[in-house]
Amino acid sequence: MDGTDRGGELEQKARELADGLTAIARTVAPSCAPFTARYVDNRVAITQGDPGGITLHASNQPVLSLKVSMSCEWDLERKFLAVHSSKIEVLASVSREPLFRFEYVRGANSVPAAHLQVHAHRDAMTYVMTTVGRTSKRPGRSAKTDGLPKLQDLHFPLGGHRFRPALEDVVEMLIDEFNLDHELDAREVLAEQRETWRLTQTKAAVRDAPEAAIEALTSMGYSISPPEDTPPPRHHGRLRAL
Repeated sequence: MDGTDRGGELEQKARELADGLTAIARTVAPSCAPFTARYVDNRVAITQGDPGGITLHASNQPVLSLKVSMSCEWDLERKFLAVHSSKIEVLASVSREPLFRFEYVRGANSVPAAHLQVHAHRDAMTYVMTTVGRTSKRPGRSAKTDGLPKLQDLHFPLGGHRFRPALEDVVEMLIDEFNLDHELDAREVLAEQRETWRLTQTKAAVRDAPEAAIEALTSMGYSISPPEDTPPPRHHGRLRAL
């Protein structure tokens, strides 16, 4: 199979991902333009058709804009779609500067591969929170009728039950971003602890969805026999939780 054919295959897989992104976006913006996928230079760019971002409303008033973009490529084995980079930006509807953004960079070395960056000054964030705060579904926030909402009232999702950051991630971020004093072997110790943690979480994730693990291992050439009695169940709650 030549590169052109493989490019078409990659683009088709990316289109499926783009369709999923469209479905997600339309849960809060039903009439937004769809995401599209376009193959360029051995990668597929996934973009959304609204140049200013997707407008999000609260009480029928525009309050935020959402911008999403991705670049996809083949994984190391050239079998599966992999995200090379992604950016999710949330902006106040009256601003061109993001309030915050989630980014992923597959080949990152100088920054964490997946990270959250907060751009907004406190005033910008609290302005938006004040605008929508009285209608928030977050328990407790709508009951706060005195004073301005605070940044600490925001709860950012960070990977759910299985893929949350660990202490070693926070410590190494503090070393990198704040130039902390540290032991000579600090990074090696942190990397070893991170590997141990992620292996543990990988095993836990397998227990949440054993059939997905079987599918992945079978594609790598492993032969796996399911248990003779009732197969272990999929833990939908863990997989679906924010």
